[in-house]
Amino acid sequence: MKNMKKIVDLWKNQKSTLNGWISLNNAFGAEVMAYAGFDTLTIDMQHGISDYSSLIPMLQAIKTIHIPTFVRVPWLEESSIMKSLDAGVNGIICPMINSKKDAQRLVKSCYYPPYGERSFGPIRAKFLYDQNYFEVAKEETFVFAMIETKEAFENLEEILSIEGIDGVYIGPADLSCSLGVTPKFDQEDESVFQTIELILQKTKKYQKFCGIHNGSARYAKKMEKLGFNFLTLGSDAMFMLEGAKKIIQDFYCN
Repeated sequence: MKNMKKIVDLWKNQKSTLNGWISLNNAFGAEVMAYAGFDTLTIDMQHGISDYSSLIPMLQAIKTIHIPTFVRVPWLEESSIMKSLDAGVNGIICPMINSKKDAQRLVKSCYYPPYGERSFGPIRAKFLYDQNYFEVAKEETFVFAMIETKEAFENLEEILSIEGIDGVYIGPADLSCSLGVTPKFDQEDESVFQTIELILQKTKKYQKFCGIHNGSARYAKKMEKLGFNFLTLGSDAMFMLEGAKKIIQDFYCN
């Protein structure tokens, strides 16, 4: 898709893009997020409340704005990865990739032979491309391995060495837990922050893309200055909660 190519070109030129995170399972809510102005969107099927039956109408709603859309799948599990790609998402963000073996398994699930072991049956994806989907699927599929444990950090270079892994996505909360620190976004703890910087440096060494989840615009700008390509800012659920709280606070303070 042309819009996804534009995003990748920005990343290759060391530019950052802003990703919107969808935790709720509502098509109209997804459409509203699409109109908000993000460069990309990600539907969260791990900790969000979406499943496959809600994924399709959400993708249909987002398509009206032609924004590249990723899915964070629930786990490293072949059927959920393949079905998400069959539904027409642009890429997969997969949690808890801790080893070279995990990364190889992820790649095999995302690509058709001879590059992988994905089963052919693109129920919706085949309608989204002018060209034959089988012929363009590899170049149109983007694969991000989540690095969120001490084990994954220790095996990072092996993970990055796997062809088909386009980049890594840092889960700051789980990474914090794994390093013995209270989980949170916008982590300032020195041990966690240094680990985040090292993940970024190693990813760039392999000329791959690096993303991170952020809780505030201030922290996201900080990550942009460090050189992160793929910046997630908040989530639809967080925006709804914080927006409502702000309106209520404004009412009682005036």
